[in-house]
Amino acid sequence: MPTPQMTSKEQQAYDEALKRIQACLQQGEKGTSLHLSGLGLTTLPPEIGQLTALTSINLTSNYLSALPPEIGQLTSLTTLFLGNNQLIALPPEIGQLTSLTSLYLHGSQLSALPPEIGRLTSLTTLNLDNNKLSSLPPEIGRLTTLSRLYLSNIQLSELPPEIGQLKNLSLLSLRENQLATLPAEFARLVNLEGLRLDANRFTHLPAFMGSLRKLSRLSLARNQLSRLPHELRQLKSLVALYLHDNPRLNLSPEVLGPRESEVVNNRKTPAKPQTILDYYFGSRAKNSQPLNEVKMILVGRGGAGKTSTVRALQGEPFDKDEKSTPGIALCDWPMGDCKGGPVTAHVWDFAGQVITHSLHQFFFSVRSVYVLVLSGRENNEREDAEYWLRLIRAFGTDEAGKGPPVIVVLNQWDVPGCRPKVDRLALQERYPFIAAFVEMDCQSRKGVAKLKKALCTEVSKLKWIREPFQPEWVAVRKALSAGKKQRAHLSYAEYRKLCTSHGVTDAGEQDSLSEILHNLGAALNYRNDPRLREATVLQPLWLTKNVYGLVRRAEKQFGVLKQADVDAVLAKEKDLKMREYLVEIMKRFEIAYVPRSSSSGMWLVPQAFPIGQPKGVESFGKEAEATHLRYTYEALPEGLVARSIVRLHEFIEEVNGKPQQWAGGAVLAREGARALLRAETPLQVMITVTGPAKARQQLAGLCQAEMRDINGEIRGLNPLEETKVQGAWVSTDILEKDERNRSQTGVPVPSQGTVMIDPKGPNDAFSTLPARQEEIWKPTVFISYSKDNLAQRKRLESELKILHNEGLLDRHWHDRMIDPGDEWDEAIQRELREADVIIILASVAALSTDYITEHEIPNALDLHKTGEAIVVPFVLEACRWDKTVLGSLNALPEKAKPLNKYRPVSDGWHTVSNGLAQVFEKLMKQGHKRANFPMGENS
Repeated sequence: MPTPQMTSKEQQAYDEALKRIQACLQQGEKGTSLHLSGLGLTTLPPEIGQLTALTSINLTSNYLSALPPEIGQLTSLTTLFLGNNQLIALPPEIGQLTSLTSLYLHGSQLSALPPEIGRLTSLTTLNLDNNKLSSLPPEIGRLTTLSRLYLSNIQLSELPPEIGQLKNLSLLSLRENQLATLPAEFARLVNLEGLRLDANRFTHLPAFMGSLRKLSRLSLARNQLSRLPHELRQLKSLVALYLHDNPRLNLSPEVLGPRESEVVNNRKTPAKPQTILDYYFGSRAKNSQPLNEVKMILVGRGGAGKTSTVRALQGEPFDKDEKSTPGIALCDWPMGDCKGGPVTAHVWDFAGQVITHSLHQFFFSVRSVYVLVLSGRENNEREDAEYWLRLIRAFGTDEAGKGPPVIVVLNQWDVPGCRPKVDRLALQERYPFIAAFVEMDCQSRKGVAKLKKALCTEVSKLKWIREPFQPEWVAVRKALSAGKKQRAHLSYAEYRKLCTSHGVTDAGEQDSLSEILHNLGAALNYRNDPRLREATVLQPLWLTKNVYGLVRRAEKQFGVLKQADVDAVLAKEKDLKMREYLVEIMKRFEIAYVPRSSSSGMWLVPQAFPIGQPKGVESFGKEAEATHLRYTYEALPEGLVARSIVRLHEFIEEVNGKPQQWAGGAVLAREGARALLRAETPLQVMITVTGPAKARQQLAGLCQAEMRDINGEIRGLNPLEETKVQGAWVSTDILEKDERNRSQTGVPVPSQGTVMIDPKGPNDAFSTLPARQEEIWKPTVFISYSKDNLAQRKRLESELKILHNEGLLDRHWHDRMIDPGDEWDEAIQRELREADVIIILASVAALSTDYITEHEIPNALDLHKTGEAIVVPFVLEACRWDKTVLGSLNALPEKAKPLNKYRPVSDGWHTVSNGLAQVFEKLMKQGHKRANFPMGENS
């Protein structure tokens, strides 16, 4: 029967809701869950009140402006999703839902909460993000069981004192409000673990912040802070501290580390809070002094004259027989004419050969000065300028798009036929970080003085060069600088001893200084990598020279490196552990990988593969049913396709035993689906996926996830990601936003004009709808593994990404996602406690690792016994796992057959993926109560 004042579309949504309500009613006591999200409802049928057995109802993404009073009859309800509606107010009957544990009201128009909200005393999660509340009622203090409270972007200017009564609160999000102070009662929130106060109006923080001893994540970015209280140093549980965009604190990007968005979305490791606080308070100590150092990077095509430019700056004579830089050449240049005193420039002269570019990008940073050297000798100066300036913008700019100063040297100005010709004004318009153009000739010395003056002028403008260091840190820095003349590297134990001898005795402070020196490029130490953290490199030249040597050796052998090659190239390095270190560096930077057919002693370097693609690749263009992805870059970094091959190498297809891979791409295969990934043009990467629908979706989603991860790790890269819809390329970002906004997407079809489509269909090509619905609870996963099983862990991550795209899990975690240090053990144990599923990779190496057998496994089993988590052993090889405390558990693969016994091994991964899917589905059907919304995720 038609309902008055409804359009036909609204009536259709209402009828569909009524139909689902009646179907649920017929289930009787089994009708405990009802899904009505995204229907376009403007009115909720009052018959909803008859479903007294309901425990969960999803009304997300509709157009509801009010709820019927009958909602109060659902007294068994524990979970109510009402996010992304148009609710103006809540009915007082909401207070009758006393069994509610989770209530989601984000993205509506609520201007006030009824006092009856205080009767929901069973609530553990309350989400009120993105409303118009401006204040909270005092009754909020009655919700004493709350553990997660989301109050972001609701126009709050103050918090009621009753907030202090929420003593069980573990996560509180207050971002994007107008708060300038916190009530004294806030100090009672002693169980807080995550606190988001970013984008408010704080100029200082109260001293009682130091009493929040359980706080592990604190976000204070985008405020107006001018000072920090010493009490913050009492927060020993803190593992993430975000203070970005508080300019009055004078903390550099290198000290602050990645932003929260980069940590959450791109899985970057946050800077250690102790490092940030040590630097902040140390720099304000008496007798502190600046380092007065700057990194100066010279880039340009091979033969453009970079090395000659460096010689000219140092006053050395021109050498017409100067050889090309083989990798990176480093030297120091004293700049005595800088305003404010002398500055030492650490000059990095980068090789111009294309094969070397892939490693350059890892040394680009915001806190540098760039010199781009151009020559017109080969008439490609315009293309060279665009290429290098795009790379600097991609790798050297900050999140706000601000770039470091670039001086463009127009070299060989006096050499006939070599004078560079570029449109200077147009380049400065596109790249506003260009500070100057200098016409120069190294042989005639024309423009050398002008270049020196331009560099001194720009360096003098860089405030961070004068940032103070406490005197003990300066002493350590000078000692390391002196030591590098005698040796290229030292162990971390030796580094600690050196620190102690210069007055830096605290181990945590030593780690902090190591991290800061690494970020400054003064001494390299990769503390977040267990394979690399025990060595500190004093001479970056030693690292780059040897890595380039290995890459060039691989280039001569079609991309293959063997142990004999490593030993030959690194013959001068007598420390065998440091030879291994250099290979691990190549693996860390995703330059090389161990192929499936080799367990050790052999590595493949994709960028050194032959250029030609194998026969048969052209067949992808003939497939009628295919999923397409296209990435268009302003500057396609050299080695990006090679990195994608490294990440996805487990899936590379083999034909007659020969891997289908080449320098510009690869063919992937999984579960009957095939994917062609290749560089299509100098600025585009294309992915074409064919095969059965479900397998195609899984492989396409995996490729998309890996490409997004790689792109996200490079600040400022931001390629345009598109998919093909009805023959036209459409932005996936637009499709995803339109689906969230319940809008249609316009597709430009040449034969018809703009055609409006439902964006759900194209989005379904990469993931399922539940995967894109944030309001649906999904489990989190902890991975326990031995470093000897790194390859299996990475492959497991790929399978978990596929299951994530199927909407079966929220996120996964392992120990490489933290910065090892004093808080390492605590971080691991915290993530164990927060996990819903704990996967233990069982192998001989794992069962021989003390930390795994004495800490991770016992704690995981305790959580399993109490029902707080499910432990799943994953048997990699025969290892007597069944004789350990894990023996009573159901293991994967099927019937606990070791993974390495499967032929092909992909069959084993298939059973593992299916088994994990069953575990996740079971948890989701149970409506797991540990709704885990990690700090930093959108709620």
